[in-house]
Amino acid sequence: MPFEMVFDGAKEFADLIATASNLIDEAAFRISEDGVFMRAMDPSRVVLIDLSLPSSVFSRFEVEEPETIGINMDHFKKVLKRGKSKDVLILRKGEENFLEVVFEGTAKRTFKLPLIDVDELDLELPELPFTARVVLLGEVLKEAVRDASLVSDAIKFLAKENEFVMKAEGETNEVEIKLTLEDEGLLDLEVEEETSSAYGISYLADMIKGFGKADEVTLRFGNEMPLEMDYFIRDEGKLVFLLAPRVEE
Repeated sequence: MPFEMVFDGAKEFADLIATASNLIDEAAFRISEDGVFMRAMDPSRVVLIDLSLPSSVFSRFEVEEPETIGINMDHFKKVLKRGKSKDVLILRKGEENFLEVVFEGTAKRTFKLPLIDVDELDLELPELPFTARVVLLGEVLKEAVRDASLVSDAIKFLAKENEFVMKAEGETNEVEIKLTLEDEGLLDLEVEEETSSAYGISYLADMIKGFGKADEVTLRFGNEMPLEMDYFIRDEGKLVFLLAPRVEE
């Protein structure tokens, strides 16, 4: 068998794939003895997605030789949604060109997903001179994006010493969400200089859909620079988004 991997807690894996599938239709997953890796851009080339799941986040991980498999993300998401949180998820590839998705719980359920040809893009994750780093609870970010969507299609992030502000302005109304380190929702804040940048709300909403209330999210940005959003999976895995800024007129 070319590979077999076991992930305890099918729902957590399903949420990850659902988050990525909001932005991309298909993806090439690189599988090696080190783990599972995927990097892709959304069709509009506004968001870059980087997923790394080292073998240590799986309870069992066996790979005969490195290979890349192409998957339709919508089909993958729908199958994974059938898993329950206590189910054990097994992903394996037999000799045929199928990915087997197995849920072991109250019963053993097996789905077969056909693998597809996907052009693997050579995408670099750029090193950017960010001037602000913000760590906050997923719930706070989700609520802020929902609040901002009532008044605008863009949200502005502002970071200065001891304060992080998210605000949106419409033609007549505006909303502002202000956090300091005294607030439970802001876990850490590092600011080299006063920094502000605006981002499209529809993309942000898709990026954060799969985050839980208590999940920690790290934001890095600079003045009118891309936003890097990092979300850790079981300490060693990581889902990273890089979102282009909305340059103000």
